Amino acid sequence: MSARALRAVAAAAAVAACASCTIPTGEDNPAPTSQTQAAAATADVCFQDPTAGGIPVPTGDLPGWKQIFTDEFDRCDLGGKWSTYSGQPGGNPLGWWDGSMVSLHDGTLDLQSQRTSDGWVSGGVSNYPVTQQYGRWEIRMRADRSDDISYHMLLWPQREHWPPEIDFSESVSGDRTAMDAFLHWPGENGEDTKANAEITGDFSQWHTVGVEWGPGIIRYLLDGKVWAEAHSDVMVPDEPMWLGMQAEAGACERRADWGLAPCSDSDALRPDRVSVQVDWVAVYEPVMPELEAMQKKGAFDPLPDATQLTENG
Repeated sequence: MSARALRAVAAAAAVAACASCTIPTGEDNPAPTSQTQAAAATADVCFQDPTAGGIPVPTGDLPGWKQIFTDEFDRCDLGGKWSTYSGQPGGNPLGWWDGSMVSLHDGTLDLQSQRTSDGWVSGGVSNYPVTQQYGRWEIRMRADRSDDISYHMLLWPQREHWPPEIDFSESVSGDRTAMDAFLHWPGENGEDTKANAEITGDFSQWHTVGVEWGPGIIRYLLDGKVWAEAHSDVMVPDEPMWLGMQAEAGACERRADWGLAPCSDSDALRPDRVSVQVDWVAVYEPVMPELEAMQKKGAFDPLPDATQLTENG
């Protein structure tokens, strides 16, 4: 994966509004008009289908984890806990991020990508206000099939110095039949060092992807199960990080860099508009005494059926 060392992210307090979801203001009790009725109908589009992904957002704490934040995106505006990306991704000249490509509708967050005469324009968001050292994150998401657009659900360092980076759901698979996890950490001279794992499935359909991160351990989650993990004081970061969710152009070129099969010429995998949808996000902070007690009982020992990320790759 190419370094995205200079992520151009809008200020954390910025709010990206759904342009088609304007809610009127004015008198406290205005008489119904065609405009207010139309606005109400538009608002219904924003709020309808609160479980678009088929599974409701989890509520409450988990053993060792205290829930501190959830978002079901059941409104029209992005809200104060999120900000949109803007500008060109660092190390990737093939597209741009713009807040206009982020919208909320039908109870989902939609990170869109559009092919233009000047290249691809895509959407991405940061959850910077919920920065923390260690935690658990889960996202209910799906992605349209596309050879051109990859998606990335990741944790990024608060101090904006890369590496480290934890990518817990990433795909350059055009037909969305594979998903990767990456872990980036600084080498002896500060250079990017990485390891990755891959799992197969149909990620054009809804799935819950996630990560658990603690001192010396990262566990990658798919539909609530650990499928890959890293146990290392060297590889695992120990600094505060925030959640980023993004679509990004250049998947074909990245596949070529990685020596994977070239992109298809099929129109079905080369649409001009692509959506990565998020139904909900849930974030937890660690309850260290509980996690330490669980660790002593072997709850976090390496799992035989999980891929082990190591310093050798």
